[in-house]
Amino acid sequence: MISKDVEHIIEIQKKRSIREEQVKQKVLGMIKDKIQHYAFFGHTNCVCKIPHFILGEVPFKLESMSKFVVKKLKSEGFYIIKLNMENIYISWNINDIATQNNSKKSSKTDTQSDTSNNYTAFMNMSKSSF
Repeated sequence: MISKDVEHIIEIQKKRSIREEQVKQKVLGMIKDKIQHYAFFGHTNCVCKIPHFILGEVPFKLESMSKFVVKKLKSEGFYIIKLNMENIYISWNINDIATQNNSKKSSKTDTQSDTSNNYTAFMNMSKSSF
């Protein structure tokens, strides 16, 4: 059995993690709204700034928020370049997305071919053979 004090502390931690997830979704929603506005006016890219804080919300770490936003937007198919911790270049241009997809495909084939044919690490090149 867990004491009531420990249960209360665990409940506080659960509520905090739920609020942190809500803040992440709120920031992601704000960035998606900005993308929608830019797309409405015919733009195909933008630079978004992740806020350091949001008034009335639980404090968050900028680094973890930045990683979350980049990961989510990349998984949705946007072309992302992380300029620094708070600024992210986002493109939904067809050419950028196509080059990103091509580079993913080529990197997968490169790693597969490198692992199957890379025996030079096991060879002693300094010894001369008879």
